[in-house]
Amino acid sequence: MKRPIYGIVGNGRVATHLARYLELESQEYCTWHRGMTGTPAASMAGASHVLLAISDDSLEPFLYQYPELSTLTLVHFSGSKVIDSVAGLHPLMTFGPDVYDLETYRSIPFVSENGNVGFEEIFPALSNPSWAIDPQLKPLYHALCVMAGNFPTLLWNKAFSEFESKLGLPHEILGPYLAKTLDNTLAGGGQALTGPLARGDVRTVSQNITALGDDTYAGVYRAFAHSHGMQETGT
Repeated sequence: MKRPIYGIVGNGRVATHLARYLELESQEYCTWHRGMTGTPAASMAGASHVLLAISDDSLEPFLYQYPELSTLTLVHFSGSKVIDSVAGLHPLMTFGPDVYDLETYRSIPFVSENGNVGFEEIFPALSNPSWAIDPQLKPLYHALCVMAGNFPTLLWNKAFSEFESKLGLPHEILGPYLAKTLDNTLAGGGQALTGPLARGDVRTVSQNITALGDDTYAGVYRAFAHSHGMQETGT
């Protein structure tokens, strides 16, 4: 089997992490982004696979602008979009501004589409775990990923900020609580839920929401309580 040569389109975080991973695995790759001169085909001459590490909204316009790339194996990394003749591989990972180590990259699960080219065919030399789902389920899959990966960050950042600005407490003291919450959730799922939501303590929940006043997060708290089957009552 001929060794793949990868052409990475883009220069954002996903592109940067992909390039670093391929580099660590001694996989041959080249790059192109809009800040470079020349066309993608010229910059990635010899590539067998084109990895489209660009925004969801840019995918179809890019493919329309450069139809000559259609003779190669095309791959996008959107968690929600399905594009004909393009393989979809979504890395189930958050990518920060700094690159990761090889062990972290190898642990990233990839989710592909049933009936399309899979991870093993695109990256035969990589050992990442991979699964496939029906294409019509991708919008739901991505919505769940966004909620799980981003909503807790918003909540913790809110707590960090309020601890310091309103309570006069250093946000670092929340570290052990955050770490153990994550550990317990990974180990026990819903069994990790504690406090008034787990106890069904409606009065305390109502007092909590009242304490938040007109803060937008009062509505967030209320929505979480309602999603858990709880309704407010008088305090």
